Amino acid sequence: MFSKRFYGAAMMAAIAGTSALVGCSSDASNPLCCSEFKVGATIQADIGGSAQSQVAVQAVADFAGIASAALDDITSGCRAMAQDLDAAKDKQDAAEANTDKQAKMKAWCDLAVSAIGTFKAQAGGTLKVVFVPPVCSASISAKANCQAKCDVSGKCDIKANPPKCTGGKLEISCKGSCSAEAGATVECTGECTGNCSGDCTASGGVTVDCTGKCDGTCAAGGMANGSGIQADGSCKGTCQGTCHADATAPAVKCQGSCQGKCDASCKATANASVKCDGKCDADFEPLKCEGGKLEGGCQVDAKCNGNCDASVSAKAECHPPTLSVEFSGAADIQAAGKLKATFEANMGIILAFKERLKVMADIGGNFTGNISAVTDIKAACIPPLLFAVKNAVGDVTASASASASVAGQLGS
Repeated sequence: MFSKRFYGAAMMAAIAGTSALVGCSSDASNPLCCSEFKVGATIQADIGGSAQSQVAVQAVADFAGIASAALDDITSGCRAMAQDLDAAKDKQDAAEANTDKQAKMKAWCDLAVSAIGTFKAQAGGTLKVVFVPPVCSASISAKANCQAKCDVSGKCDIKANPPKCTGGKLEISCKGSCSAEAGATVECTGECTGNCSGDCTASGGVTVDCTGKCDGTCAAGGMANGSGIQADGSCKGTCQGTCHADATAPAVKCQGSCQGKCDASCKATANASVKCDGKCDADFEPLKCEGGKLEGGCQVDAKCNGNCDASVSAKAECHPPTLSVEFSGAADIQAAGKLKATFEANMGIILAFKERLKVMADIGGNFTGNISAVTDIKAACIPPLLFAVKNAVGDVTASASASASVAGQLGS
């Protein structure tokens, strides 16, 4: 797929390399120089080309930036675990000596896997891992803006062409009431007409039943006097203020503002909007796709839409994961302690990228072939663009393999 293109690209790269000797870095107007394209950056409009070509170039910049970050962060995580678990110094030196970034990552992660295996055998017992994976949210407005560039009209009405959030939740901003499906709950930031699980801010001087943390006054429920404050500082009673409920706390009637899950209808106050993921009975605006795959939207060229998906996916915001490790019946407490400490310090980033790289691998396979059609941008920018694509796809494949290998060590 790349052979003919990369032959030409190599020739142009050689010319561009020669131009650097005559002041390329100080003369951006030089047609043999490319300062308009940089991995991980927003491209400059003067790179030229059609709107669709610029979408493709931006997708490469975004995708390649995350791919490079994955490679660097996974390498750092594996390096830290190998060092924490006393991997042989000569093997550490050999891993670090690799000049190729993919080879360095693989060497450090292989070393980490080996050291983990040794320490697990030494520690003995049973390993229990509680992991809450990262949740990534893709911006719907970002996709709409990108799809607008794919259309000759330069417009994309996201309300008329609402996207889907396959396997996740589509969050909207609703200027009325947002209702949950039958038997389900709705994510709510507003007034919940039913029971609320999450944060409840009481209004009008009323109190709310609270099992958790009370930002306000906590009193014992059903008692005229006394305090509901527990020994650990939490509240078990009523709260006048905001109650941040424990995860195990029952849903409560919230006479005020709910931020969490509502089992009925979530209503916006006054002229405000409410964020929710149910059915809106008024004007609404799609906001983001959380924990799923953002699909659909405005009908545009398939290739350009694929590039938009790559760009939006790369820019998705991801909440950090949480991970805790416990050993039971460990024969060597010290070895178990070392494993627990390094897992909790470093495994989270490995697991976070493992999940994200699954999506990127699928998207990368789709949009790679689209880049070959980009021929109308500044000529000097085509070689670095093509090489960025090739390197990014390779980085994603290598990082996905390495992260999966290390994550597999969490089994008992």
